[in-house]
Amino acid sequence: MFRSIFTVSGFTLVSRLLGFARDVLIAKYLGAGATADVWVAAFRLPNLFRRIFGEGAFNAAFVPIYSGRLEEKGKEAADDLAQRTISLMFVILMITFVLAFIFMDPLIRLMSPGFVEGGRLGPAVSASRITIGYLVFICLVAALSGVLNSRRVFGAPAFAYVVLNLVFIITLVGVIPQTDEPLTVLCWSVIVSGFLQLLVVVLACIRRGVKLRFRKPVIDDDMKKLGRLMAPGLVSAGVQQFNLIVGQAVASLQVGGVALIFYADRINQLPLGLLGIALGTVLLPEMTRKLRGGDEKGAQVTLTQGMELALLFVLPATAAMLVIPVPIMHALFVDGEFTAAAASEAGRVLAAFALGTPTYVLAKVLQPAYFAREDTKTPMRFTIASAVVNMVLAYPAFLWLGPTGCALATSVAGWVNILLLWFGLRQAGFLKVTA
Repeated sequence: MFRSIFTVSGFTLVSRLLGFARDVLIAKYLGAGATADVWVAAFRLPNLFRRIFGEGAFNAAFVPIYSGRLEEKGKEAADDLAQRTISLMFVILMITFVLAFIFMDPLIRLMSPGFVEGGRLGPAVSASRITIGYLVFICLVAALSGVLNSRRVFGAPAFAYVVLNLVFIITLVGVIPQTDEPLTVLCWSVIVSGFLQLLVVVLACIRRGVKLRFRKPVIDDDMKKLGRLMAPGLVSAGVQQFNLIVGQAVASLQVGGVALIFYADRINQLPLGLLGIALGTVLLPEMTRKLRGGDEKGAQVTLTQGMELALLFVLPATAAMLVIPVPIMHALFVDGEFTAAAASEAGRVLAAFALGTPTYVLAKVLQPAYFAREDTKTPMRFTIASAVVNMVLAYPAFLWLGPTGCALATSVAGWVNILLLWFGLRQAGFLKVTA
């Protein structure tokens, strides 16, 4: 298990470092004003759908079913399930893409109402109509990554996210300085990276003998079971993304507010990216296999080890972001269009986010304990409860502290979610803490 975790973490480390370089370059060329707000909104939109339809709800439901089919009936039966599932998913994604493209104007108005004033709405709609195509590519990447992870192949899916940032950096260094339309070029680089990411996981599947072919979508018993398991996950992921929309909508009332939250959150998400995602990726198939084999104690040990590893790495990072947030943002971002004043404000946002940093990583550890038992409803209820907390706090906190208040509301909601997940596992007897 630890080898798999460090494999994913290694590639994720490279991806996050490249992602950081990407964000520094974007900050240099776009700053933290209106253009940066438009870019963040356009880039966040397809990723919002990805987290709802792709790696969040889909993998939480699909990986346990696929892993079980692989263990009980072999590779051929598992491949058959994957083909039928991904074919149906592709059709749903294309319908979603077309609808989002058509109704992009009201969608942006809903997500960023502050854009209506100040001339940000039109550019945001145009940019988002380009980036929304990334939705199809990245959700298919997430689905095929679930297949590979179930077969204990973690390197290629993790490397696919390195590709995204490589394309961005090449674009920012080689193309952006030569163009008068940096925003448009950045948006098209998203589409190019999505295609290359999909190519990486498709080639990995072929090398591992996974049979890939399109099947006529049919709603059979397997798809109905997957749908039943996905439904709570869709609600849960949807609520989580609605949480982000609430924060973005409130922050959009201040020019540059969306960008400030984005830059601060990029640093805040480093512990989640370096370890949390790796833990969640490895723990779900690992605990599923042990539970399928009747090894309840082994599954509990795996969960406990995951929590210990998470806290070992996340607590020092949290301390640094709480103690020196402003110097961190000054050292990393002040250049070009990104001013010292913007860095100071982003530092305050980072400190507010850091209060909740441990919750993001621990959620990636605790949620698989439910998903491995094919329980997607309980985490959904907890996510809804935390989202309500965030929605209640976001606007008054913004009036009090500006964008920093939005980040603070998110952190409080994160702790509500973790406490509910923790006590839920303890009450069910799935979590036994040992000295």
